[in-house]
Amino acid sequence: MTCTFSPGDRVMLEDTGECGVVVYAWLNEDVGGLEDCYVVFFGREFPKAGSPPAELPYVLRYAATSLRRMP
Repeated sequence: MTCTFSPGDRVMLEDTGECGVVVYAWLNEDVGGLEDCYVVFFGREFPKAGSPPAELPYVLRYAATSLRRMP
């Protein structure tokens, strides 16, 4: 089994609509091989290229099933 997400993938947290970028993804054998991800979140929208983010970014761990890939 391989990971759905890769570092650099843009994602949205389904529950809150927060946007982020995957930093690290792995298959977590402790929970039956489901995929976990560390994601740096920027708030409700991605920062514009070359501009600082409007909110202080933060990193959280989420199951891949709670994330949706963004274009």
